[in-house]
Amino acid sequence: MGLRDKLTRLEKATEGLYRTLMLPDGTRVRYRPEELLEAVAACVRRREHRLLPHIRKMDGYQGMTGLVKRLEESQRKADG
Repeated sequence: MGLRDKLTRLEKATEGLYRTLMLPDGTRVRYRPEELLEAVAACVRRREHRLLPHIRKMDGYQGMTGLVKRLEESQRKADG
């Protein structure tokens, strides 16, 4: 079995372990499901998380990504 076949099998085996953010430019960012919640928690604490820059680029205000955007907007307004 070649390296390519092994990598393909490994990707298929881990499919359920990851989700994908699809950015407007077509870029895909893989993440574990719990990372999205970690990103929201980081936003609440006004800290950075590896997903936050990607979430900021996304269109729309739906789901957890929308929650992050609304939290950041609210924080900016509160800061004046």
